[in-house]
Amino acid sequence: MNNIHITASTDLVTTPAARRSGFLEYALRRNKESIPFIDRAKALKAVLEVHTQSPNDLLTLINIRESLLEASGISVKAKAHLTESDKLGLLNDFIEKILLPSGKAYIDEVVYRYLLTSGDALGGKMRNIVGSIAKEKLTRFIISQLQIADTQFSYLDKKLRSTPGEQLGVEDIDTIKAIRWSNKNNQQRILIFDTNVPPVKKNIDIVLLNDAIVTDAPKIQDLKKLLETTVHYLAIGELKGGIDPAGADEHWKTANSALGRARTAFAGKLPLLFVGAAIEQAMAGEIFSQYQAGELANCANLTSDDQLAALCEWLVRL
Repeated sequence: MNNIHITASTDLVTTPAARRSGFLEYALRRNKESIPFIDRAKALKAVLEVHTQSPNDLLTLINIRESLLEASGISVKAKAHLTESDKLGLLNDFIEKILLPSGKAYIDEVVYRYLLTSGDALGGKMRNIVGSIAKEKLTRFIISQLQIADTQFSYLDKKLRSTPGEQLGVEDIDTIKAIRWSNKNNQQRILIFDTNVPPVKKNIDIVLLNDAIVTDAPKIQDLKKLLETTVHYLAIGELKGGIDPAGADEHWKTANSALGRARTAFAGKLPLLFVGAAIEQAMAGEIFSQYQAGELANCANLTSDDQLAALCEWLVRL
């Protein structure tokens, strides 16, 4: 087996200490991400205090109408589907049914409801950030393996701009779309994150290929052409960063489904891997069973640095 730190299903189970640490990390990040929402609520309150005397005055505040609509419960996405007439009607209903009955407390009512809608937006943002945090950690560990092996590499950002690895800064980690390097046998490698895999007809989190792109500045069509050719694939895998045990089983089902489709598409000949942060006992048994049977070539709990480092060392050697 390819990960020396996994010898039993229990090795994969997320420990209570790791779970607490994960929740704390996400809570701190959520607090940081909430600051702009809170600042906007304060700004909204200041405008209302200066420019309104009653709820009906809100109709005259054209410059902040979009924010007032959010306070009425309309999300940013929902607003895109509404006409100006729809918006005005909703704002009138909000004033008549919610704000007028609030009397002098109408400003507080607007601010509280604006924060409620902002909370939904923050929740959506945090779901994306959870995935980003997981990808950032995996990226750091892969790059560390390349660095300690003194392997020259470059990386592509989300606009496919190429940068030499020696210029990589900590602040650049979350911008990385792909990493390129040559192994000891001078074979070209490219690891792409979160990309569509045509043979599977689905986005896959981790895709390692023989890098047959000759240019240092590839275009999107170069990557697409590479991804369409099955012989270029060396390994693919799924990454699930959520730490909440309540969603662990669903995350594994989603990942397992994608890996199953990949197994079928590549006739069981392509190494598959799984990395997850929230791994409970039952799913750990399933993962380990697939690992023992060779259906998974490698696996790791994202919260275990030893397991993740071993997986990344194996990955960059392929």
